[in-house]
Amino acid sequence: MRTLNIGILAHVDAGKTSLTERLLFDHGAVDRLGSVDAGDTRTDDGGIERRRGITIRSAVAAFTVGDTRVNLIDTPGHSDFVAEVERALEVLDGAVLLLSAVEGVQARTRVLMRALRRLRLPTIVFVNKIDRAGARTDGLLGDVRRLLTPHVAPLTEVADAGTPRARVTRRPPDGRT
Repeated sequence: MRTLNIGILAHVDAGKTSLTERLLFDHGAVDRLGSVDAGDTRTDDGGIERRRGITIRSAVAAFTVGDTRVNLIDTPGHSDFVAEVERALEVLDGAVLLLSAVEGVQARTRVLMRALRRLRLPTIVFVNKIDRAGARTDGLLGDVRRLLTPHVAPLTEVADAGTPRARVTRRPPDGRT
């Protein structure tokens, strides 16, 4: 069995821990979704993390896909814990850089992207919170191209962004942005 170490990185409150929970649940590693608000997530297990609803230390949670063990490394988003994120970067094979569709590209996001590029780590940019009021799509894509990297290939489209009906749809094969 091979192992793949994937980091989940983002600015604070973009949804790193919630995404980690969803991936673990969808791949059968946990039998129920934990909630940051309820303080019962798999990766935020410290007392302070649970009370404050933030990630303070990087945590690893694993699931299996075929013959590959995927270690998800949920990292802190708050800049006070940057040393913890830097330690996690050393073991990654790739990264998911998470953006909130509402807050978009933050200063911390730009710092993380520079580090990922410097380390030449394959990176997927994942946009979260598309159902929240104020969620942006096209403008956010433009910000990603301007502030993070011009090399973006959107894989999906969002319908009804910023509403409870928001959903991701498959991008047409000839879709252009």
